[in-house]
Amino acid sequence: MTLDPDFIISALRVATPLTIVALGVLVAEMAGILFLCVEGVMLCGALFSMLGAAYFGDPWVGVAFGLAAGITVGLIAAGMFVWVPADQVVIGLALNIAALGLTSFVFRIMTGVVKNSSPTLAWPVPEWAEDNPFLTFLFDVPPLTWVAVVLFFIAGYLLFRSAPGLMLRSVGQSVEAASSAGLNVLWVRTAAMAIAGGLAGLGGAALTVGWVHSFSNNITAGRGFIALAVVYFGRWYPGWTFFGSLLFGVGEVLGLNAQVLGGNSHLYLMVPYVLTIIVLGMTGGGRGPREVGKPYERD
Repeated sequence: MTLDPDFIISALRVATPLTIVALGVLVAEMAGILFLCVEGVMLCGALFSMLGAAYFGDPWVGVAFGLAAGITVGLIAAGMFVWVPADQVVIGLALNIAALGLTSFVFRIMTGVVKNSSPTLAWPVPEWAEDNPFLTFLFDVPPLTWVAVVLFFIAGYLLFRSAPGLMLRSVGQSVEAASSAGLNVLWVRTAAMAIAGGLAGLGGAALTVGWVHSFSNNITAGRGFIALAVVYFGRWYPGWTFFGSLLFGVGEVLGLNAQVLGGNSHLYLMVPYVLTIIVLGMTGGGRGPREVGKPYERD
């Protein structure tokens, strides 16, 4: 089953939202922010991407709406995490609850608009590629999957081979040393949260516009928290984080496909979440950036 091209494409489609969101978590935590509200940011991106696609009739406009929603919520979170600064755990959980209530309320008002829209992100297979199975496979891969791959290559270069990445990592490792070197910790972390929020919103768009083509209450179903586990699994490195996202995507597709075996379907849907618990247990000794979750107050 795992060698079936349809299975591979399904796994990539399922893994794409998680992959993009995990990249957002990675950026935030590299800057010393515990991105616990990622679930809520992803949920907002999922809803507003569907609204944008429904109103304008273009799925790519919906993706832009999801990205904008994620950046907006990310900046709101930055105001609380960075500028107040408030407890990142408490505020993160509160933002998740607020996002769940907000999206449920907006969806109840706009339910007719959303349900009558079924935007699809796909590239048509050109005639010259129809006779080539490999080229057909490449065009069948969801567009946002290729976007996710490109983003991870860019992130790997920027985080570890560029001056902005060095500034970001220095803020996450030691705010005192970064501040002594002349860095504005508050603005660096604010920029990191804007990027992380945008990626989480883009991941929400990949979930609704790029995969299920619909929206329902709490459609993310804990995927934001799974993204946190993926980053821990990847030891805060883009390459391993990307591999972990694909692993969880394969686990979810296996759980969905295994329902044909019969029995209680909920047991099969537990597969990715059980895998999350196992990964967290195995990576409990991983050491992330030192300043993650610690508020920074200027003297």
